[in-house]
This record gives sequence, structure tokens and C-alpha cells, in this order.
Amino acid sequence: MATGHEVAQRAKASRVSPPPSQQQEQPITPLSIEQRHVAGVAAEPAETDRPEPAVAFAEAPAAVESMEIKAGSAAEEIPLEDLIANFLPRHQEEMRQRLNDEDIQQMLGAVRNFLALLRESGIKLTLGRGGIPTPSLFGRLGRLSVPKDVETIRKFFVKATIFFSGVNLAQTKNTSCLSTMLISKTHITKFANETDDNLRLLAGSPYLKQITSMCNQKGVPDPVKAAEIIEWDCWKIDGTFCLELFRTFSSMMSGRGLINDQAQVVEMLAWECWQLGGEFSMELLRAISSMMHHRGFPDKDTLTAMLAWDCWKIDDKFNIELLRIFSSMMSSCGIPQKEKVEAILAWPCWQVNGEFSFELLRTFSSMSHGKGLIKQAEVERVLAWPCWQVNGKFSLDLLRIFSSMSSSRGLLKDEARINAVLAWECWKIEGEFSIELLRTVASMLSSRGLPEKEPTENLLSWPCWQV
Repeated sequence: MATGHEVAQRAKASRVSPPPSQQQEQPITPLSIEQRHVAGVAAEPAETDRPEPAVAFAEAPAAVESMEIKAGSAAEEIPLEDLIANFLPRHQEEMRQRLNDEDIQQMLGAVRNFLALLRESGIKLTLGRGGIPTPSLFGRLGRLSVPKDVETIRKFFVKATIFFSGVNLAQTKNTSCLSTMLISKTHITKFANETDDNLRLLAGSPYLKQITSMCNQKGVPDPVKAAEIIEWDCWKIDGTFCLELFRTFSSMMSGRGLINDQAQVVEMLAWECWQLGGEFSMELLRAISSMMHHRGFPDKDTLTAMLAWDCWKIDDKFNIELLRIFSSMMSSCGIPQKEKVEAILAWPCWQVNGEFSFELLRTFSSMSHGKGLIKQAEVERVLAWPCWQVNGKFSLDLLRIFSSMSSSRGLLKDEARINAVLAWECWKIEGEFSIELLRTVASMLSSRGLPEKEPTENLLSWPCWQV
């Protein structure tokens, strides 16, 4: 593998390439739903003779030329009230007062075609996080008024239909890729007036997830500029575009807009601190990227100083696994303070059978993912619960099972709830408690919290499990 310095040096030679020349629009052949499921699933841009960005994105599937195409019977099956119910209550009232108006009818027709496309494509509407379960895309229209902005709303759903007709269905399961980018009336209006070709270019990008992450709440980006960024040489390792490398940088730039300076990326990749054993370490870059998620690029001096801390060493060698454990807790929180890291590692509670337990620390790191550094009193409180005792001995395996369900949700808080779950009869196989059965259910509930008794019992009673 090439070193980060070698990657940077190759990219320096070219720096930022000039914008691609304008090319004649290529005809787009609409693809079926089945074809859109497989188009570009595992494809990454070829290393040689890669097409210019505009052409590369133009080849992305586009199933409709306008909102009227492909509507068919699916649109006709959606009742009027079901259309209106997706809007905010204020918008619903405004529509009902003018239902017979032609402009309202045309707007609802655009909504009907949009929802029909989602239904046919298997794309789900992402719900907002507020008290009213309004789909996010409809909720984003909250700054608009139906009487004043009915034409903008109509055009918005026409363009949304075109956008989602061009996405790769193997990668796009819901509408969040669009709704997360739109936050203001300006964003909505710009999207509603975007050209059909530009929307198809963006929707068809194999890197739509990374692009929309960077443009979270920033509005829909210029698809040509997005394509040009993909073409930068700095993303290549051993001559091949490295999606993992691009993903680490897009994570740091999440919600901050598209990366606009190839030279800054090149310079950062050349830092000596990424070298482990004489080679560029993608794992190390990924760990730092996690801490810097949403926060932009790290400061070189701060990063270099942190990586030199003695607390990362085990047997006098830098231990990246230890750094990753803290990186998980500090995801989106930035670089930790040295004194706090050293204090945590010195807690006696990490000792299992007289030795420091990586696995125990990792278990608590999982629960505290993105929550910041853990507190000693809370850790000791959880570890003191008798529910972790199996045959009179502390069971790390049992704690890990509950940690998995509570991953990224914070430390467990209710011992009584855990005792209740463990007492369920459904965990017994041939009269004995089965930790393997509990682990299986916990795997399905990773990061989703503790299970509910009735759904668990119902699941385990299905005859299909009988052999």
C-alpha cells in the first residue's frame, strides 16, 4: 500500500483539475425498477479512462422524464385524504379551504405521483423527530404557505419525483438523502427550480450518501462540482479510487458543505502522524475521523501531540485498539483531554481476574458511543449490579449482550428492568436459561434498546423455528 506521503505527492502534481469542458447531453434511457436495484451497486469508477463527471453522472438511471410518466394505476390508488395527511396540520387546513382550486389540484397531483413512485420503488418516507409524525420532506415545507407558495410546493414534488426516479435502489431505502439537505425556504425554492438533468446527475452518483452527508442542512449541491471532487487524485491509493478514504473525509465534513480545497486534503494526508509501522494507516485516520465527525479537519499540532501521549502505549508500543475505544466515545465530540483519558484508564474497575480488561472497557465504550467520556461513578454503579452474576461469578458475556442493545444509547440505568428481562421464561431451552438465545435476540436489537416481552415471546413461538 502506498504511504500517505506518496498519495499526497501524486496529488500535488495535479492539484485541482480545471472544470471539465461542456459536453453534449447524452440521451438517457429510462430503467425499470428491477434494473435500478442493480445499477451501480458495487461499482466504483474505473481507474483508467474514467469518464468526465458530467457524463459519469448522466449515465445514472432515470426512470421518468417528468412527473406524469410512470404514475399509472399506483397514483390513482392513493386517496385524497391520504395525500393531505402527510402535510403539517397548518398546511392541511389551508388545502381543505381551497380544495377545488385548480392550483391546489395540480399540486396534489404532483404529490400523488411522488408518493406513487416511492411506493413502486420501495422507498420509505422518513419521519421527522418532532411531536407530530410528519414525513420529513413534507415537514421541510413548514416555512412555506400553501396560498402563497402553492406553485413552489408543486414544483418541489415534481423535482422530488425526478430525483428519486434516478437513485440507486440498492443504496437508497428512504427519503432522508434529500430531506437532510433541505432546512430552509431558500433550500426548498432552489431545489424546486433545479434542472431535471442536474437532479438526475446528483441522484445517480455512486457516492450520494457521502455527498448528502457533507451537505446536511446545506441545501442540494452543484452536482458537477460534486463530481469534480470525486475526480481528485488525492482519493487514490495504489492508483485506485479509495471509497474508504473519501468516506473518512466526508464524515469530518458532515454538515459543513462539500470539500472545496484539494490542496488541504493533500497536505493533511502527508502528515507523518498517520504512519504506523512505516505505512499510512487508514485505521488511524478513521479513528480520528470519528472524533472529528461534523467538526471539520483536525489541527495538525493538536493531533500530533495527542497521538504522542504515553497513555496509548501498551508494552511500550502504540496501541491503536485503545485509541479506537476512546474514539468511539468521542465520536463527534473532538479530541479528548489527556488528563481525563489517563484518569479513566487508571480506574480499578477495569480489572478482571487481576488484569486490565480491554473487553470490559470496550463494552462501556459501545454504550457511550458519541456520548463523550464515561464517568467513574456510573460505571462502578452498573458493574455492581448482582444481575451480572452467573453461578456466583461476574459474567462479562452477559454484560456485553445488554451493552449491544444499549449501544450509542448511554449506560444502562435500570437494573430492575434487566432483572425482569432475564426472568422471562422464553429464554429457557429444555428448562435451562440459554444465553445464546438471549444473544441472538440482542443482535437483532443492537442499538435499539432492551426488548419488550410480548413481541419477544411472539417471535420465539413461531412454528417456523421448529425442526
